[in-house]
Amino acid sequence: MSSETRQNLIKNLCSLITLKRLGDKPLIVGITGMDTSGKTQLTAELDNFLKNKNIPVQTIHVDDFHNPKSIRYASDLPEPEQYYERSIDFNRLVHEVLLPIRRRGQIDITLTHLELLSDTWSLQRRYNVTPNTIVLLEGVFLFRQETRPLIDFFVYLHVSEEVIIQRARLRDVPTQGDEVIRKYYTKYLPAQRKYLKKFRPDLFADVVIDNTDWVNPKILVWPKNFPSEVHDAN
Repeated sequence: MSSETRQNLIKNLCSLITLKRLGDKPLIVGITGMDTSGKTQLTAELDNFLKNKNIPVQTIHVDDFHNPKSIRYASDLPEPEQYYERSIDFNRLVHEVLLPIRRRGQIDITLTHLELLSDTWSLQRRYNVTPNTIVLLEGVFLFRQETRPLIDFFVYLHVSEEVIIQRARLRDVPTQGDEVIRKYYTKYLPAQRKYLKKFRPDLFADVVIDNTDWVNPKILVWPKNFPSEVHDAN
């Protein structure tokens, strides 16, 4: 298969997303999966495709809502629970961004976020959402009770734990050292296993994609009522 396979996937996903638009309300699309599954990359591809079609789009990164180290690494919890309960300030994400979008149909705000490497509040993001905007919300743990009711459409990226570790060695070790691989085994993967046992992607996601092969992703779950010819991306 050629690299057009991924291009077809992006085109088909965007067609599906635009079909799901809610008329005079923003559509919030949750793009989620385990660590290193390709959430950020897929979101960037969708963002670019939609903008090229002159469709208003706003990307929101869950990672921008990290808590500071003093909260993330609190020693009163085991490492997996630190990750699930303390890493992301889901309360802030919900009350400052998602709920205003849902209730008012629009927002135009600039928020100051934590810059992870320096652990300082020095990162600024502007969120501009109008009633016809497609919101791409990407990050881990989006099936949680706090966020799930506020998301209109879910895309889940599946990769095996073996692939996750391979990608972590390429992506994370150069900047975080070999210690990060230990964290995958003792912190990140155990947290994800427990979470996914409770929130099964095949039950909560509208689309499930096997993203093991970046060039040739495979669609595992697709809405039955969407035209089958657009489904043919693999």
